[in-house]
Amino acid sequence: MWNHVCRRGLWVLPVLLALAAGGAARAEDNDWTLRLEPMYMQAFGHDQHVLNIRRFDFDPVPQTERNAGVTLDTGSDYAYRFEFRANRGEWSFGLDSLWFTTAQQAGPFTAAADGAGGNVDEVVFEIADRDFTSDDPGEVLFYEVLEDTDLSIWTVDIYAMKTLVESPSGGLQLQLGLRTGDFDNDYRAVAGRQGVDGTLLGASSNYGRMNGPLVGLAGNVRRGRHTVEGYLGQSVLLGSAELTSMFSDFTGSFSAPTLVSEELLRSDLDVAIPITELRLEWTIRVNRMVAVGLGANTAAWWDIPVPPGVIPGEGGDSVLHENTIVFVGMLGVVELTF
Repeated sequence: MWNHVCRRGLWVLPVLLALAAGGAARAEDNDWTLRLEPMYMQAFGHDQHVLNIRRFDFDPVPQTERNAGVTLDTGSDYAYRFEFRANRGEWSFGLDSLWFTTAQQAGPFTAAADGAGGNVDEVVFEIADRDFTSDDPGEVLFYEVLEDTDLSIWTVDIYAMKTLVESPSGGLQLQLGLRTGDFDNDYRAVAGRQGVDGTLLGASSNYGRMNGPLVGLAGNVRRGRHTVEGYLGQSVLLGSAELTSMFSDFTGSFSAPTLVSEELLRSDLDVAIPITELRLEWTIRVNRMVAVGLGANTAAWWDIPVPPGVIPGEGGDSVLHENTIVFVGMLGVVELTF
């Protein structure tokens, strides 16, 4: 739902801002800048280990064991950034924002022992602090990642920029501002023995509204109608996170389960998430008011706590893990100046 709202509503807000500012903007050339930057983004570093598949052959002696690990695949998706800036001589004041949501997937997987004469006498599926075993062809193990397993971020910045160097061929600016942001990550999966029993696992990292300082440097080089711009920024989001994991054990099939027990793990902690950003863009001016271009954007969110209850193996539900996630996107640029 949130992703749908972002996709549909993101284009409305910049247009409304531009229309509202239009009357004041007519008094002075190039007084206002509106920039739209749709991008195709990939997240790296957050493909968490969620399942172990262990296969045993007990005959001949010594027994053999084959192991396979399964990780989440964090998909690529569209992200959207816009910036609205008022230029006032050596100073400029602006607002920009970024939205990104993507799904994570794995499987589904099924497996069973071969029975007499086969080379797999036993199969074990291990999820966080739970395991299921098949030693008969009639016992089929299953694992599936469910809907709403996704990752989402957004940031909104309010800032001021001071021109340090300016010439006809380029310039350099210092940025100081305040960043508001959010990070959410949900994981839902089910594993068990088909028609016998299983566990529904739901884990989430829910962050409250986080705020923190932002500092950056922006530079550009101009050649005729062409401009190459670079940006390096550093911010820290300060706030709190609620990390939860719920294990719901059931008997019967997953489509018609009988709940046996529930186990809830929850921890609350204060967090400080550093964010490092690097952006490089090329634009060509079509006319006095319009420029278009291409670019690349990368941002590293450092040491983000993720919920316990995801890593397979004994004790996996009690270990706090941290991930550094790097977002890399290729973007298009549409810039309007008034």
